[in-house]
Amino acid sequence: MKKIFVLFSFLVVTAATAQAQISLGLKAGISSSSVDIKNASSNTAQFKEDDNITGFHAGAFARIQYMGFHVQPEAVFSASGGKVEIQEAVSGDKTVEEIGFSHLDVPVLFGYTFLKVARVYAGPVASILINSDFGDEKVDKYFDSADWGFQVGAGLDISRLSADVRYERLSRSYADDASNKFDVAGQQIILSLGYKFIGK
Repeated sequence: MKKIFVLFSFLVVTAATAQAQISLGLKAGISSSSVDIKNASSNTAQFKEDDNITGFHAGAFARIQYMGFHVQPEAVFSASGGKVEIQEAVSGDKTVEEIGFSHLDVPVLFGYTFLKVARVYAGPVASILINSDFGDEKVDKYFDSADWGFQVGAGLDISRLSADVRYERLSRSYADDASNKFDVAGQQIILSLGYKFIGK
């Protein structure tokens, strides 16, 4: 987080001296997310992706634009996850459980603006886990506290309003006290609306 803050401060100062356009705004929206459990170390159960769930997000963004190019750091609280089908190896019984994550995402997106209103962008995202549930059990202590992923998307700007659609993918590693280990690959389609209260 310190490195991201230093990078953001450096970009703001650099952009200001280059007379770039700086915008600040708030955003919120919904997402459709799913998870895929891979590399399970235990053979007591088998997992496969079952269905998506609807999540939400809200946060703030800054956009620094110069000659059509832009950098957009954000800080966004998100809720995501998915449904997983679990098949017991011995009995063959199948159940469907929901796995959910609450996390603070800090993407830094690099993009290009064309036709004056349209944007395309991509970049890394740092995701800091706040809490997690797997069925009825709290499991956030068994996951990595922070992970990296990526986002790619496109957006439109009309005056102070901003609309975006993007794809996000990141993974987390799980390891509990019973030596069960697996990786959870999560992906989201994210729809958001924003309002720029500084800049356009």
